[in-house]
Amino acid sequence: MAERIWRVGQAYRDKGGLSFEDDEILRWLNTEAGSIPNSGGIRFKDNVVSAPIDNESGRNVPAYFVLVTRDMSAQHHNPWDDVVDEVSGNIIYWGDAKFSAREKHYNDFRGNARLEAANNIRLEGRLDEMPPILHFSKRQSGYLVFNGLCVLSDLRHAWFEDHGKPVKNLRALLSILDVEEVDVDWLNARVTGADTNAVDRKLAPKSWLRARKGKIDRRHVWASKIRRKEQQVPLSGSEDEAILEEVRCLSPVAFEAFTVALVNKLPEIMPGLEHKVTRTRRAGDHGIDFFGMFRLPYPIAYEIDFLGEAKRYRSPITPDQVSRLVARLGRGQYGLYFTTSFFSEQAQREIEADRYPVRLFSGQDIVNILRAGDCISEGQIRQDWLTLAIEDAPDHVSDGLKPVSIW
Repeated sequence: MAERIWRVGQAYRDKGGLSFEDDEILRWLNTEAGSIPNSGGIRFKDNVVSAPIDNESGRNVPAYFVLVTRDMSAQHHNPWDDVVDEVSGNIIYWGDAKFSAREKHYNDFRGNARLEAANNIRLEGRLDEMPPILHFSKRQSGYLVFNGLCVLSDLRHAWFEDHGKPVKNLRALLSILDVEEVDVDWLNARVTGADTNAVDRKLAPKSWLRARKGKIDRRHVWASKIRRKEQQVPLSGSEDEAILEEVRCLSPVAFEAFTVALVNKLPEIMPGLEHKVTRTRRAGDHGIDFFGMFRLPYPIAYEIDFLGEAKRYRSPITPDQVSRLVARLGRGQYGLYFTTSFFSEQAQREIEADRYPVRLFSGQDIVNILRAGDCISEGQIRQDWLTLAIEDAPDHVSDGLKPVSIW
């Protein structure tokens, strides 16, 4: 039998039927117990011998999930938007609830119900029973691009608008493991095997075995990466470009307040992260637009001071512009640079070569944070959130926040 391996970044035929010999999704996942459903964003298959049971709901926990993010115009309405961040090694994935005239509950949808069951056993500490998650992007009809093997790191309730109606849904945080390829035979053995632990020990990638013990090896965690312009700004004519144009239309002062509100969204997206952030006063800010502190979760509980710049530009950010932020960093401080444009290759290479503690956020990154932070509705920035961000962002030192040096 020819090898059946999914490799990160490669596209695979998804014809939607077992009768197609060149299908590399449903056909590869077909066993005597059948295959996964041929449609939908959340697909899964149960173990047919001894599936783990969620004690709270009584539902089976699948042997594996196959999650699909649609990055193309679809025949069926899709009101949510996922975020795949290869730099941080995280995926924000929405569940499958949508507006229903029958007023269905969020976990009446099959995919949500199974995701919630998997999360319940995670919260119980039953990590050795957690199912692997395979994530794909659908960028053109008939093909899925493999983004990687993931584990479920967090699951929360969230709201979005569909047909003008508020809908309660689930929003999952997936951690992309440091795995370059996945053998489909491993997934099929998890469906038919009587002992999935034994199957994992024999066939699973090493990073998955570590994840079952609570040790998450994310791909590209905190790693710098040289990105092309096309990777830093939205595609021309896309919905993301229209969202970014809304941001570009803000005044410079409003954009600084907007960026502070954006940083305030990070703890929502990264559970356990504590922080405080404050805008600098307009006079004597020495080029710094905001500053604050991140506190890593317990038991590390280490505080990291940061300084930030927010530039509402269309032209590329050059090395000399980034170097001004670097020059103001003190010992142990971290830099955050936000722009509505993109960073030149040389600016990125200097950060990479000198290992400067600076994170560069481009226009596409800004849109991704807005999406992950539930700030987008019907293809636009939520006006209620934007109004509060601009009007209520503090322009003075918050109580309990010790100012960091910007000299």
